[in-house]
Amino acid sequence: MVLRLTAFLLAILFSLNISFAEEKKILAEVLEIKFATKIENREPINIYDEFPKDIKKIYCWTKIKAYQIPTFVIHEWYYNNRLMASVKLPITYYIFRTWSSKRILPIWTGKWKVIVKDERGNIIAEKEFFIKEK
Repeated sequence: MVLRLTAFLLAILFSLNISFAEEKKILAEVLEIKFATKIENREPINIYDEFPKDIKKIYCWTKIKAYQIPTFVIHEWYYNNRLMASVKLPITYYIFRTWSSKRILPIWTGKWKVIVKDERGNIIAEKEFFIKEK
């Protein structure tokens, strides 16, 4: 009886581990992530990791490899660890270039970060950039 109960409990624990792993399965990966001052022909132009404080807008360009389509990714823009914007971007091909942009005020100097998440909320990339004070 104890052996049957142990086998039953192990089966339940095993099935719970499988369902947890399935929930965390990554749906996409970021092949490239770049910050730029503009996008032309679906490609980033003027790629930098530091920008002057008088920059008006910054683009976060990502090249995504999707494991299922359709899906989406989310670009979360953080300034001083505070979420400033969250942009949902549809992914309709297995290899897909997409981007979001953020208007930047001159007083928002310092460290910024963009976190990229897949449809399930898994973090699949993150990258920092800086707005110079002078």
